[in-house]
Amino acid sequence: MKVSRDQSGELSAVRIRYGNGADHKIPCTRLLITAGAWTPSVFGTLFPSSILDVPISQLAGHSIVVKSPRWTKEHEDKGCHALFTTSRDGFSPEVFSRIGEEIYVAGLNDPSLPLPETATDAKIDQKSIDRLKNVAQKLLGKDGTDVSDLEVVREGLCFRPVTARGVPILCQVPDEELGEGIETRLAPDGGVFIAAGHGPWGISHSLGTGKVMAEMLEGEDLSADVTALGLS
Repeated sequence: MKVSRDQSGELSAVRIRYGNGADHKIPCTRLLITAGAWTPSVFGTLFPSSILDVPISQLAGHSIVVKSPRWTKEHEDKGCHALFTTSRDGFSPEVFSRIGEEIYVAGLNDPSLPLPETATDAKIDQKSIDRLKNVAQKLLGKDGTDVSDLEVVREGLCFRPVTARGVPILCQVPDEELGEGIETRLAPDGGVFIAAGHGPWGISHSLGTGKVMAEMLEGEDLSADVTALGLS
């Protein structure tokens, strides 16, 4: 990725280079960086002379998705459920029933697991998956012991974007933080914005985040007060 500027120095486009070496230039005057836990990396790549440390880190979390004869389409008619528990072996399992006859089991998080360069480089730890399968056995198995009728349909590892303050960052980056040669050179109605750091609540906060950021990029009055969600 690379930022392009016109003859006046204003932000004019973002150039993206794909794995096959091909380039694609996307014209823009306003740039929203919303790359989850990879947001600091994307910002640093686009603005290499900036000394801004985007305060977002990763929280790795393993999960499994199972199917059970005790959760069918007939059960879904009564609504889905969320179960938050505490385990004696040191973590807090979370269980969510979903539309589609699936049950999501998670809660096994590790902030020390390094963020891979790309999401496809993530490597699942089988011991963590086995711990989650044990949880499924205790909470979802027939009679609390027999899991012969549980089908594991997916194993996963994701990296949630988190902040030390526990709230996301929704703001415009000051021009002077963009690095040498870029400050005050963006289009008058443009700029660079960040929306990331929602932790495990990205899905539930997505609609509100999208609305506020759209208003912010368009220079409109915001429908919510997000002044506390800046870079510091």
